[in-house]
Amino acid sequence: MFNSDFYPTPVNVIEIMLAGVNIQDKNVLEPSAGKGDIVDYLTTYGANVSACEINDDLRAILYNKCRVIAPDFLSLKSDQVSHIDLIVMNPPFSGDEKHILHAYNIAPPGCKIISLCNANTINNSYTTYRRELKTIIEANGSFNELGNVFADAERKTVQTNIGLIIIQKPGGGYDTEFEGFFLDEEPEGPQSNGIMSYNFVRDVVNRYIAAVKLYDEQIAIGIKMNALTESFYKTKVAFTCTQNNVPVLRSEFKKDLQKNAWDFILAKMKLEKYTTKGLRDDLNKFVEKQHQIPFTMKNIYTMLDIIIGTTESRMNQALLEVFDSLTTHYDENRYNVEGWKTNSHYLVNSKFIMPWVVNVGYSGRIDFKHGNRNAETLEDFVKALCYIKGVDYNKMLSFDRRITHEYMIIKNGDVLGDEYYTGFFYPKRFKTQFDADMYVADLIAEGHEASVLPPPEWGQWYDWGFFECKSYKKGTTHFKFKDLDLWGLFNQNIARLKGYPLFEAKK
Repeated sequence: MFNSDFYPTPVNVIEIMLAGVNIQDKNVLEPSAGKGDIVDYLTTYGANVSACEINDDLRAILYNKCRVIAPDFLSLKSDQVSHIDLIVMNPPFSGDEKHILHAYNIAPPGCKIISLCNANTINNSYTTYRRELKTIIEANGSFNELGNVFADAERKTVQTNIGLIIIQKPGGGYDTEFEGFFLDEEPEGPQSNGIMSYNFVRDVVNRYIAAVKLYDEQIAIGIKMNALTESFYKTKVAFTCTQNNVPVLRSEFKKDLQKNAWDFILAKMKLEKYTTKGLRDDLNKFVEKQHQIPFTMKNIYTMLDIIIGTTESRMNQALLEVFDSLTTHYDENRYNVEGWKTNSHYLVNSKFIMPWVVNVGYSGRIDFKHGNRNAETLEDFVKALCYIKGVDYNKMLSFDRRITHEYMIIKNGDVLGDEYYTGFFYPKRFKTQFDADMYVADLIAEGHEASVLPPPEWGQWYDWGFFECKSYKKGTTHFKFKDLDLWGLFNQNIARLKGYPLFEAKK
């Protein structure tokens, strides 16, 4: 069970971490919970705790203590924790900077992050991760050395100086798009109004209601059985609903069901072009905190109206988040313009770099690095560019599919693909270049202009959507705008949103 990073947190250290912090009724995340020492402390003092733990044996212990939302914390996305008020963590010291950075990146505005670390992580910031973390602490938090506080712990460390990091993520007081949204309650019964054609939203609502009723009926059966047998059968009988062999509370079952239903509805209605990271965060926060609003057709359609009606403000927010992500910690992505009032007024360069969006995949090929902040940023960037250019995002080829497909066919200037029920664009798949060449030959024989687009290679420029790209094994990808007018339009929007003076090129 124990590995080199498993060090249970002593109670006296937890008390130092949480000194002066009010955790009563707060939603708290413990990202590397181990056997639950911090979880126990948090729940004792009234916090609503969610946790992650990658070790199977330790995670089995946690299931009886709190809500476990994922095994691997580093795979967690912001839309799973947008309702969280506080993150309290004792991360693996072998990679504590990556864990703390991930916590900061996915935390909602106003969230406080309290973390232990190896003090050397901050005192010796020789890596990009450590330098970025140190910059964030200097801007938004504090770092204090506690000494070797694990010297007398359940599992001791040898002369390890422990640090305490406290970061307050900027923002807070943020209202979701749905804040204050409330319609007159409708009975949670099957949704119908006489004879009408099949409607998938109606079907989702009815299935949701039926599933919750089955949950209630199962619990009721246990109560009835105990009533029949309690006079002579001394053991209490209970029927429970489980997920992955772990009991799940009714409230958690309903919330998880609603979140999945929303994903399905947005996909079926081809609304992916509206679903930025911000919207996914809002939907999660809404379901977690506004669950008193019935999951009815009337409410669903009202929320869809809100989603579509607030597209411009959401895309503006996505543009700003992309801009800040590209330029805050990466000077090479900045394009300063001579004559602006201060050097804080800069554009995004027409050539920019994004780290950690690729990794070395099967057989050494380029693979997409799922579940990280920069991958989400890149996705939102393309959606925002589609919005300001008037291009249908649903017909765009995703970066993931561009770099992981072996061969693709260009037919009359466009990538040849198929649409599945979600409305997403999928390129046709070919296992070998020979198969792709044979398909192209048939298209040419039919009078089409067609060619084979080979898979990208490390260190070589390849074409994708609005950009030319070049990926490296260290995880970075370089991007170049193909259309400088679009680059200018993007930066003009940033200047407008940030109140910068608009740049005019010298003749």
